[in-house]
Amino acid sequence: MLVEEKYGDIIDKSWDSDPDFFIRHPRMSLEDRAKIFAPFAALRGHGERLQEETGKLLRTPRVELSEEETELLSDRLSRIQKGMDITLTYFEPDHGEEDMGYYLELSGIVRGMDPVSRVLRVEVGDEKGALLKAIRFADLMAIDRV
Repeated sequence: MLVEEKYGDIIDKSWDSDPDFFIRHPRMSLEDRAKIFAPFAALRGHGERLQEETGKLLRTPRVELSEEETELLSDRLSRIQKGMDITLTYFEPDHGEEDMGYYLELSGIVRGMDPVSRVLRVEVGDEKGALLKAIRFADLMAIDRV
């Protein structure tokens, strides 16, 4: 069967020539049209599991700094002042294991430094969701933008 035979009565018809067209076929709202194209998670939890597994691959042993690196880090720490905007790299131990974990980079504003307990406090985020992160001096790897 040819297309012309099957659809011959409507093939050359304009969509607006039928006055009852929109009564029989009302337009879909933009919200409903958006739902058609909305992404969905076919494998629920897959993203989280993949992120967890990737994190295990990035898990690394703690690196001991050389004497020169320790001296440079100490010098940079001495120049840090409250309110300063810094970026630093630090070691985050994995679930209580002091020798295994992750090296993370953090950017924020210095909110305080306690030389007695050897902790640097950095505020991360914006005014809507600021978080105060305490980082031990022993976990610091590098300090930038001082």
